[in-house]
Amino acid sequence: MKQEVKIYSVKSNAKINIGLRVLSKRKDGYHNIETIFYPAKIFDYLEIKIERLSEKAKKNEIIVKTSGKLKISGKDNICHKATELFLNSFDIAGRFKISISIKKQIPVGAGLGGGSGNAAVVLKILVKYFSKQTSGVSQLKRDKILHNITLHLGSDVPYFLKRNIAAYGTGRGEKLKEIPGFRIRDKILIVNPGILVSTPLTYKELKVNKPKSKILNTVSAFNESDTRLMINDFERVVFKKYPAIELIKLDMLRLGAVFALMSGSGST
Repeated sequence: MKQEVKIYSVKSNAKINIGLRVLSKRKDGYHNIETIFYPAKIFDYLEIKIERLSEKAKKNEIIVKTSGKLKISGKDNICHKATELFLNSFDIAGRFKISISIKKQIPVGAGLGGGSGNAAVVLKILVKYFSKQTSGVSQLKRDKILHNITLHLGSDVPYFLKRNIAAYGTGRGEKLKEIPGFRIRDKILIVNPGILVSTPLTYKELKVNKPKSKILNTVSAFNESDTRLMINDFERVVFKKYPAIELIKLDMLRLGAVFALMSGSGST
């Protein structure tokens, strides 16, 4: 019997950080931060094929392929882990072949959350496809399971799973408060120098001597003269290691930008 194949063609966008402060080191090895996430109109394009396998199949098949300069495919891709966690966490009955093809437009290791956005889109599609199998789970419990999955995947994934608007993030970045009135009216120029910056290494090199108080939690709108928004604590570490990234920021300001800031841990 021929199995039905469901195909979804979707896209996932990037994000930028408007202000990013590292507040303290946590006991679990992570850091408490505060930042404002803002959606950026750069997209990766995904095709997700889901096929139910025969009853003889012993396990699920998950295939992830990417195109782009840096190909992160198979089990190394965050979308593979997202799919695996979803199927196990919701105890999905039956066996499935899930093939994910990603056309990368968002640079990798760039502070734009490309991989996190991909993973969030995959989770949304899986929720849609397996809606009948998860219908016995209350909305509250389903949201809690999904939130736990995102925490295993990365600190930016919870943001991409929510509505695609500006949001204040604290904790690891997973505690979110939407800021509907925070909009950037100016055009946004995004420059990436093609330098791959490791987020874990950058955190390791960033010394947090004593806890800091929050200052971004009362921001309700974008103002290019608001000095609170002009801080990215990672800049002092990344600029020292990669002077070319600092030069980009200085050039943008010299050429008339009203605001310029590195996104995330760089290099954008």
